[in-house]
Amino acid sequence: MNTIEEFVFSLRRYNHLIGFKIDIDVAKKIEEIQLGIIKNIETMFNEIDLSDLTRFISKLSENGMLQRFIQEVSEAMGEGIEVADADKVLKEALDGNMNVRGARSSLIALQAVSRFFADKYLGTKGEIKRESAFCPICGSESKTMVKEGNRYKMICHFCGYKWTVSEGIIVCPYCGNKDSFSLGLFTDKERRVGLAYCQNCGTSWRIVLDETIKAPTITLPLIAIGAEKFRGSLPNAIDSGVDNA
Repeated sequence: MNTIEEFVFSLRRYNHLIGFKIDIDVAKKIEEIQLGIIKNIETMFNEIDLSDLTRFISKLSENGMLQRFIQEVSEAMGEGIEVADADKVLKEALDGNMNVRGARSSLIALQAVSRFFADKYLGTKGEIKRESAFCPICGSESKTMVKEGNRYKMICHFCGYKWTVSEGIIVCPYCGNKDSFSLGLFTDKERRVGLAYCQNCGTSWRIVLDETIKAPTITLPLIAIGAEKFRGSLPNAIDSGVDNA
């Protein structure tokens, strides 16, 4: 797990690639909170069942740890909900209702737990090879691919898990298309970040191509957002209204 210093340094160093101003102080605060939760979980479990993230979250919920984490985050974020309300608030957040007091805090806590699990899974079982844009750990959709050597990998925006999609060539993580003639890539002159698209299924995703970009995994999806400046160059067949999350 990276340190808070590395996290902040990477945001400052690559902010020009992202394309919009990030509130470093808020980002740092959230990262400090999540790293604190991760450290707490590490001290409480010598071994964990890595077979299923949902089961692990349920275990934390059953012993009241998840609710306590949510309440502590809500205090730190100025939302101040009660432990007894944590389950209800989390359900509202997962249903997409972010107007409920504490909803943001509940997702911050849930993400910290998911990051802990994903990091342990990666350290124990390694990277899964899977032609998919959906995280094999938490199920979230990723729009971020990174190039590492001859491998192209997806990074989960939520839990930070990284999995291999292909080797040697870019493969569409949505439909598995390997045909270079129907796969396109728009990049800057330095080929640092790019926006890929697949004419076969009509999807697009971002790629961090520059392997000299050294940053904590959790920040790479932010850096990759810089590729959105190429969206106007995509063929009309590609849906320009794709979710930018």
